[in-house]
Order: sequence, then structure tokens, then C-alpha cells
Amino acid sequence: MMDIKNLTNDFGVEVRNFDCSKKMGYDELNLLKKTIQDRHFICFKNQKLDGDTLASFTKNFGKLEAYPEKDKTKGKIEIFNVSNVSEDGEHLDPDDQRVILQKNNSRWHTDSSYRYLPSIFSILYGQETLPPKAEGGQTQFSNMLLAYDHLPEDKKILLEPLHQVHSYNDIRRLEPGLPELTYEEKSNFPPVTHPIVRVHPDRNFRKSLYFTSNTSLEIGGMSLEQGKELHKWLVNYISQPKFCYTHKWQKNDLIMWDNRVLLHRVIPYDYAKYRRAMIRGTVEGEVPVLGPFSNEVRLNNN
Repeated sequence: MMDIKNLTNDFGVEVRNFDCSKKMGYDELNLLKKTIQDRHFICFKNQKLDGDTLASFTKNFGKLEAYPEKDKTKGKIEIFNVSNVSEDGEHLDPDDQRVILQKNNSRWHTDSSYRYLPSIFSILYGQETLPPKAEGGQTQFSNMLLAYDHLPEDKKILLEPLHQVHSYNDIRRLEPGLPELTYEEKSNFPPVTHPIVRVHPDRNFRKSLYFTSNTSLEIGGMSLEQGKELHKWLVNYISQPKFCYTHKWQKNDLIMWDNRVLLHRVIPYDYAKYRRAMIRGTVEGEVPVLGPFSNEVRLNNN
């Protein structure tokens, strides 16, 4: 029987005595679905997985999402290589484009927000992790439900009509060392806009913040300078420890999180000195991001 314990008062659990490589029973799957809905983050300890078993586990929760760039994947386009280590086991140079993309992950973000239907869950497996005494390499999470609840009332009013443009191509604005996307890649992922205040019908229409720092650094619906200033304020605000959980990796940890309500970032580390090899499966989104003025939300309010 799996052993589940809370990691913080507000979100996150650790699961032991459970093998994610094996086929799940109906009751086990339902328990995990309820746990990820209620607690938003799960760490499964002591797993033994590869790309195939990670893909199989991820499919329990929905369809696998394909990554936009094939050369950033691991074996199959649905398994993203979140590493400074190549598929062949080479420790990559810090200036390698694959490592530059990982460095961009040190900015707060939610996976696949550049899609009209952003991902639901991300599931990340630690194949190689940093030594315990090394600085950095942790993955930090911030709870956007809590962050919204604690906003001053004037900020809630300010944010309610605002939005942000999310563009996969615009990662190049922040990381100019990355090569240009192909025409096909750009065409497959045109810019999208999402509301800053996200409304969750599956959580009794509760509200959360929803924004990113890894594709743009401004908020829309106001002047550019005001948008940059507000974005900077939001980044500082959600970084407060009372909203955050920092995952200290151990080899063979498998972590799963809800992209709809958590932002995350990697804590920077010495990319030249340490190897950090992880693979990720992502559950495809099924619905667009709803805001306070979306029809479904307005009808519910009436």
C-alpha cells in the first residue's frame, strides 16, 4: 500500500512504496487523481523508469503532449530531455543551445503556456541529480491559488481584465543564443494570449494567478512600461516563501505537478561543473484558460 505524507501545510505530498513502472489498478489511479487535484504536487520516491515506462505512466492521466522541437527530446518526441546531458550521455557545454533552453527554465513559468490549450500535468524523472552539497539544481514551485487569495483587493481589481501574450518563439527574445525556429515550428505554435486571473470550473470557480516569465516579461492591457513594472511586481510577489515549496532532488525521484495552479523554476547551478539529467512527460491540455470575463464564468456568476 502506498504511503502518502504532506510536504507543506498547503500543497504537495510525498509517496513511498509505489512502483510507477507497473500497471495501476482503478482505485490507485483514482487516489492519485484526487491527490494531484487536492495537493497539486506529488513526489514518488525510489522509482526505476526509462522513456517508455515514463510515457506509459503519464498516459494514465491523459494524452501525451509532443514537444515543439524534435532535437530537444529524448528518443521520442513526447519525452522532453530536461538536461545538460545529451541523449548519448555527453555532458554538454553551457553554451550549447539545449543547455541555454534549460537556463531559461530558471524563470518562473508554467509548462506549455504558449499553447491555446496549455498542458494539465508535467511528470519529471530525475536520472542524474546534483550532489547534496552542490548549490542550486532544486525545482521550486509557487502556488497560484494561494498567491491570488493573498492579493490586496486593489491588485485583484487591477489584474481582473489583464492578459499576457505567450509565445514559444519569444523565448529567443530572452535567450538570443538560441537558433531561430523553422517556419514550420513557428506556424505550429503561433502566439496566444491568456488571462492573468485564471478561473477553475473544476475547483468551484476558484481563481488563481496565471502568467509566465520564460516567454515574455510584460503584462498586456496597459502601456508597455506599466506592463513591465507589473510583471516585475508579480514575480517578486509570488516568490515569497509562504507560497513556495522547493524540491531537493534525489536520484530516481519522479515528480508530478498541476500546471494549471503552480508555477515552477529551476534554481540555477554550475552547468559546467555538474551533470543534471531528467526526462519529462507532459499531459496535453483539454480546455482553454478561462478568465473572469469568459462566457462560462459569467454564466455561472449569473
